[in-house]
Amino acid sequence: MKKKKFLALIGYGYWGKNLARDFNSLGVLKAVSDVNYKTKCEVKKISEDILFKRNYKDLLKDPDITSVAIATPAKSHYDIVKECLIAKKNVFVEKPLCLNLNDGKKLVTLAKKNKLKLMVGHLMLYHPAFIKMIDIIKKGKIGKVRYIYSNRLALGKLRKEEDVLWSFAPHDISMILQLVKEGLISVKAFGAKYLNKKVADTSITLLKFKNKVKAHIFVSWLHPYKDQRLIVVGDKGMLVFADVLEHKNKLLFYNHKVKWVKDIPKIHKAEGTNIKFDYNSNPLMIECNAFINWVLNGKKPPSDGEEGLRVLKILELAKRDLIKW
Repeated sequence: MKKKKFLALIGYGYWGKNLARDFNSLGVLKAVSDVNYKTKCEVKKISEDILFKRNYKDLLKDPDITSVAIATPAKSHYDIVKECLIAKKNVFVEKPLCLNLNDGKKLVTLAKKNKLKLMVGHLMLYHPAFIKMIDIIKKGKIGKVRYIYSNRLALGKLRKEEDVLWSFAPHDISMILQLVKEGLISVKAFGAKYLNKKVADTSITLLKFKNKVKAHIFVSWLHPYKDQRLIVVGDKGMLVFADVLEHKNKLLFYNHKVKWVKDIPKIHKAEGTNIKFDYNSNPLMIECNAFINWVLNGKKPPSDGEEGLRVLKILELAKRDLIKW
C-alpha cells in the first residue's frame, strides 16, 4: 500500500535541498514552496509527483498537508511558523526556533493550544556519534563530568541577519544541555564584530550549571580552517567528538591519568581509543524520521519546542553580553 504523503517543505535553498531529499526518501514529501521559481526544475528532478508553489500560503490550504518543514532565513521563522500553527499544521523548523525568546514562547504556547507538534532542527542531537557519547557517559566510562567545551569554526558562511552566535552556537548549546541536565546558573559571553558592525563574527560563551559543571562554546566564521569539536572532560577520562574527521577518528576516548607525587602532578598520557558507532546512519535522515515518528506515533524527539526555548534563552543571555563588547 502506497504511503500517504502529508508534508510540505517551505524553502528550497542551501539546507532545504537536503531536507527535500530525505523527506522524499521517507515517502512523505508532497509539496515544496520556494520564492525562486527556477528551483521548480530541481524539485521535479527529485520526483515528478512533488507539487511546487511559489507562495507557501497556497500549501497551507491543502487539508492533506498536515505537517510543514521550514528552511527559510532565521529572521522569517517566527512569522512562518506562526502561520503554519494557526493553519493547524505540525511544524519542523530549522534552528534557531526564532530570533527572540518571547516570540519563541508564543510559538510553543500556540502549538500546545492547537495540540500540534513543534520541533526544532538541532541536528547534532541526532548524530549517531553524539548519541553514542551520551550512552558512554551514562554508563560512567569517563566518571563524573567536570567540563565541556566546543569549537564550531570555519571561514564563512557569513550572515547579515543573525550573528555567528545565533548561526553556529545552537548546535553546541543543544548538545551541552542534553549532556548536562542540571539547571543553568549563569551565562557570560564576549566576541567581536569585524566585517559587519551589526553582527558578531566570533564569540565565546561561558556556561555554569548547578552541579558545578562548566562549559564554553567558541564559534567563528573568521577561522582559517573548519573545526567542529565537542570535548567532555570527566574525572576518569575524556571524550572527543570531532565531526570534521573521518569515522574512525570521529569519536575518541582518552584515558589520561594524573597522579600526585610529593605534591607534584604527574601526567600519564594515553592514546585515543576509537569508539565505534553506526557509521552508515545519516544524522539528517534520523532527524527527519524523528519528526515523522512524532507526528504519526507520538514519540517525542529530543528537540521539541521546549528544548528550542532552552537554547533560545542561552542565546539571548549571551547576546546581551555581546552587545557590551
